[in-house]
Amino acid sequence: MQTEADARQGAGLFAWLALGWVALVAFLDTFAIVPILAPYAKRALGASEAQAGLILSLYSLTNLLANFYSGALIDRFGRRTPMALSLWAAGVLIALYPAAARVETLMALRALHGATGAVFVPALFALVGEYGKRNRTGAMGGVGALIGLVALLGPPLGGMIAKHYGEPALFGGVAGLMFVGGAVAWRLAEPVRASDESARATPLGLMRRPALRAAYLLTLGMTALMGMLTFALPVSLDAAGYDAAYRGRLFGLLALIAIVMMAVVRRGTLLGGAYGRAQLGLAFFVVGAIALNALSAPTGAWIAAALFGAGFGLTFPATHLAAFENAPDTRRGAALAILHAFYSLGYVIGPAAAGRVGSDAAGYLGAAFGAVIVLAAALSRRRR
Repeated sequence: MQTEADARQGAGLFAWLALGWVALVAFLDTFAIVPILAPYAKRALGASEAQAGLILSLYSLTNLLANFYSGALIDRFGRRTPMALSLWAAGVLIALYPAAARVETLMALRALHGATGAVFVPALFALVGEYGKRNRTGAMGGVGALIGLVALLGPPLGGMIAKHYGEPALFGGVAGLMFVGGAVAWRLAEPVRASDESARATPLGLMRRPALRAAYLLTLGMTALMGMLTFALPVSLDAAGYDAAYRGRLFGLLALIAIVMMAVVRRGTLLGGAYGRAQLGLAFFVVGAIALNALSAPTGAWIAAALFGAGFGLTFPATHLAAFENAPDTRRGAALAILHAFYSLGYVIGPAAAGRVGSDAAGYLGAAFGAVIVLAAALSRRRR
């Protein structure tokens, strides 16, 4: 039987190295594979632009839907086993990408891959919260900084491997890392958790909790504005005559500032606690979105990238911490899974809304949306 001593031993150096490794490989898909997947589908499979876009969006769509059941698996069977199995499943699916001979086959693989991510990402953050009991702010920030590092290095490394060795080599390499990640996760000790059945709540019941609802709203605002930026910034700079390499440097600046911010913020009470940091972060997003449209290129773009980086560095770990600490002990996995459903939803509606109004007005729309979210989250927390 699992004991307190076992849990403390499992939370040692190996556990943190293991969680760090899982954090790195879990987000390689987003940052190393996604930038080359659409061109690969068009060239290798003859996909149209619409089909290539659907291949990319299917991951987020199935991830969004699967997050509503993945939390129950994590809370019912623990963190370690579902996380390991989902990482292995993701590795198999990525390894099969090069074997897809038709567009529809790659779509199916991509959709299944998205569903696997709905398990290992919430399980990862649940374990980080449970292992980091003494300093959860620092633990969440540290994992967030590792993810930021993948965001910074993943796209250029993935592009370099695909250019020199081909996309199948990249898919195989990422799949291999996923297999290793699953093996590492399997060896983690399962932390001791409460088993009070009376504390259980349905997903809808969790969303009715004011503190959790506020965390979900702030996450939605963060990713919706990030999605807006991924559309509006490249389009506006392209229209002003700046090439892809120049645009890439701006996103590199965003990732670098986010990494620094997450690494620096280590104390839970800093800047008003988790909610204070998340609201301040979203305020940075709002100001950055205004700057993107109010100032001429490239000045507005650089300011927007810097402010978005600071905002993401504050908001991302803070919302995860708020969701973890305000959920019942027996439903923390579900609470984090719902958080990631809102995370995916923001990345769906942000680019779509920005494309609808155009890059010249996307920043203003994003700023208005962000301001409404901050207000709604503040009002939600007051309803006890």
